[in-house]
Amino acid sequence: MKILIVAVLFLFPSVIFGNALADIPTYYQPLMERLSKDGFESEFLSRLFRDERAGIIPERLTLSLVSRENKELYTPFLISETILSAKQFLRQNLKHLKEVEKRFGVDKEVIVAILLVESRFGENTGKHRVLPTLASMAIMDSAENLQNNFSRLKETDPDLPYEWVEGKGKRRADWAYRELRCFLRIVRDEALDPLEVRGSYAGALGPPQFVPSSYLTFALSQKGFENWLSSTEEATLSIANYLKLNGWKRKISTEKKRKVLWSYNHSEPYIETILEIADRIKLK
Repeated sequence: MKILIVAVLFLFPSVIFGNALADIPTYYQPLMERLSKDGFESEFLSRLFRDERAGIIPERLTLSLVSRENKELYTPFLISETILSAKQFLRQNLKHLKEVEKRFGVDKEVIVAILLVESRFGENTGKHRVLPTLASMAIMDSAENLQNNFSRLKETDPDLPYEWVEGKGKRRADWAYRELRCFLRIVRDEALDPLEVRGSYAGALGPPQFVPSSYLTFALSQKGFENWLSSTEEATLSIANYLKLNGWKRKISTEKKRKVLWSYNHSEPYIETILEIADRIKLK
């Protein structure tokens, strides 16, 4: 009898989770099982992944041989009209920005430059649903998807080894899974609809374009996540906090500035653009 009771208790959670998977698309079921093992409630997960808005995004399953980062990508931020808008933002928020600069030791011009490049001061925070964006990338290392990417990329580069595709796909999937887990932690206790939270093509959020893990680690939000998503004031605080905790100090060398900015975005053209904007908007 005791053995029977133990067996029933052991199987009961599996039965419940099995029922939760019933209406979930097949491609998401392994992901849900993994998230469940990481402590997320099956009812919470089922409610999200059963929703048609959570459907897979094919574009997020593809790998590319070409980097998105290049100097031309940042050229629009260096034209005179854009620099003028940055100067105006600096003047209009000067009191607040001076307080932030004093508190964190981070140049106010650098904060403004980052906010300009990341979202044009909150005007462009992204139109992609964050949950399916991250969920799609988190399953891109499936055997079928890796083979599809390999076959497609081989047409461009016949000498491309499968190991390159496999390695890149796994790294991206592992990163996306960690970010998805962080995103779910953020929205689990929020009143907003998780499936209506939108961000960049890579799941970056709000005016400072923090990925979910950066939000949990560096964001300074007094009024909650939903308000933070549209607050340029909290964005400036969060950016300053991010840079400070990554090593920014008053009057640090240009070389050290580059290292800190690299932590924000692993892109040389991005770093060059931020530093140039910051230099050009300094108030005389």
